[in-house]
Amino acid sequence: MGRWTDRESDEQRLPDGMQRIGYDADTQRYSYRDADGSHWEGEEGSQYGQLHPAGARPQLSPGQVEAHNEALRAGNRQAWRYMLPFALVGIVFLLLLFRFLDSGSAAKVLTCPPNNHPYEVRKGDTCWAIAEKFGLDVEGLVKLNSGLECEKMWAGSKVCVPE
Repeated sequence: MGRWTDRESDEQRLPDGMQRIGYDADTQRYSYRDADGSHWEGEEGSQYGQLHPAGARPQLSPGQVEAHNEALRAGNRQAWRYMLPFALVGIVFLLLLFRFLDSGSAAKVLTCPPNNHPYEVRKGDTCWAIAEKFGLDVEGLVKLNSGLECEKMWAGSKVCVPE
């Protein structure tokens, strides 16, 4: 439970004779009027807190400014410490994802036995046509290219053929 839960109204939270008269959205400050008619302002973004005369904002000393800046830097370092493990998990996930996606796209390098060379399959080529072109039968072409499946051969793929 909050410290001031029993004090919710302006009459209970403001000094005697002080009345809230407005809010400036540009500066994000509330305006107050004292019993004698003088105007006061609150701190930026604060509904209640320290008040100062309107138009006379308190100036911070260089030491106070430096202390405030150091507190902000320390807060930033602390935020990075909390975020770093999640960032590392994300980076590892992305690296594994790229490795997985890239693993299937690498083209296999065709190495042909001695006295053979690679032949690029053209549109309309069949195993029988390639074997005939290089003086082989289909079984010899399949034996020369272990794992060759004639039904799955496409234009642009390579097979080994005799020189």
